Amino acid sequence: MSRPAMTVPPRTDYGRREAAQRWLLRAATDVPTALGQWGSGPAVLVAGRGWDAVRVPYEALDPAFDAGTDPTTLRTCLSRLRLIGPAFCDPRRANLYFLVQARTDRQWPHEELSPVDVVCFGGTGPYAHHIGVPRVDRTEPPGLFWLVPLDRVGYRHVDAAHLLGVVRARRQAVPELVPGTGR
Repeated sequence: MSRPAMTVPPRTDYGRREAAQRWLLRAATDVPTALGQWGSGPAVLVAGRGWDAVRVPYEALDPAFDAGTDPTTLRTCLSRLRLIGPAFCDPRRANLYFLVQARTDRQWPHEELSPVDVVCFGGTGPYAHHIGVPRVDRTEPPGLFWLVPLDRVGYRHVDAAHLLGVVRARRQAVPELVPGTGR
């Protein structure tokens, strides 16, 4: 008697979402609390546990961008700039957060980029950074949402060196750029 052939079920959106959620929850100080927070908004997770987060104001990518910039325009911009990997938005503050490799904050040029409000939050001491992260299925405003969801890309992290190059190039192209001023 022969055995029936083993079949692997196709990976569903739900399966990818669940895997992305488990990966993010590795950065939770308390998983049940984080899951509860996702029930009503973002969960507070700790940067440096699997990922760091680079905060980039919308206008650091394009001076014409502000809190009213729609998600499609932002996605097109990221595609054009070849910024591939997970990123979420805080439209109220007009910031993008790119997930990069953990410990990126150790080499990040904080002083150089602080004038344009581009910051890498990580787990390098003397303290940890806590980041509000949207649920993996939140892909539209209002509130925090994934512009490039973890479950839709083949990458867990954005290439930090490429992101830094993009920010530097944009800053050089618009040297007077000061976030929050529209100039």
